[in-house]
Amino acid sequence: MTDPYATLGVDPAATDAEIRRAYLALARRFHPDNNPDGEERMRAVNEAWAVLGDPDRRRRHDGARRPDVGFRPHDPVDDGFDPRAQPDIPYRPRSTRQVRRQGVLTVAPVGVFAAAVGAGIAGLLFESPMLLGGGVVLFGVACIGMVVVLLAALVDARRDEG
Repeated sequence: MTDPYATLGVDPAATDAEIRRAYLALARRFHPDNNPDGEERMRAVNEAWAVLGDPDRRRRHDGARRPDVGFRPHDPVDDGFDPRAQPDIPYRPRSTRQVRRQGVLTVAPVGVFAAAVGAGIAGLLFESPMLLGGGVVLFGVACIGMVVVLLAALVDARRDEG
């Protein structure tokens, strides 16, 4: 199907009254009683009117026709963040070594924390101060590891800024 706005010869921002006037003018011009050669054109005009004459169908057509444009500078519900004001930072791909390091640093503290919980529970169940102490030490190592992960993320972010 062709664009109904182009078929009726109106602007997409046209009001309902303007669309109706355009439809009526084209219907008078191409109606088969007045213009025997205008049957195909009249069919196209009727299809366009079927879409644009119904507010719900027009809204659906316009939604499919115009995707979300994203940032709007003078939007009343805007949060004040303007991406155009941000510095232009070129994309820097990460090396395989950096990706592996980030993966290990992210997973290791979680694994150590799980081991600390397991050792602590085993120390309580078996009444073993050695296992309980090991769980406490592992918990401290896991906390330090989580701080290291956060610091590494900050260093990487700082490096990405340039």
